[in-house]
Amino acid sequence: MKIKNQTFDIIALTSSLICAIHCAAVPILLSFSSLTSLHFLHNPLIEWSFIGLGILFVFISLWPSYKKTHRRSRPLLIAAVGFILIAISRLHFGEIWEAVNTVAGALLVSSAHYVNWKLLRCKINHGH
Repeated sequence: MKIKNQTFDIIALTSSLICAIHCAAVPILLSFSSLTSLHFLHNPLIEWSFIGLGILFVFISLWPSYKKTHRRSRPLLIAAVGFILIAISRLHFGEIWEAVNTVAGALLVSSAHYVNWKLLRCKINHGH
């Protein structure tokens, strides 16, 4: 179970980082007039897919790790704050508001998986 959760954490960490890069890069890329054909990247389906994957990985990785292995709530709290930032980014206060909060939220979710991964590694290495 611990090894599987570590794999899920690495996948989740990577997908959260890709989400952060996507959310930071798309507004910049779309601002260049010659790249307006890339407008398909600013697709709500892609955005909601990343959010859905993030939530799925919390339930697949962070929650079982907390419940069965390390009992540390820090990864869950970090992920919760990240998802709160992502949720408030959906409020329509402008593109900068959306980009900053989405990127910050995605980085926090990614950090939550990194912290969880480190806690699991510590448990495996120390056998506690």
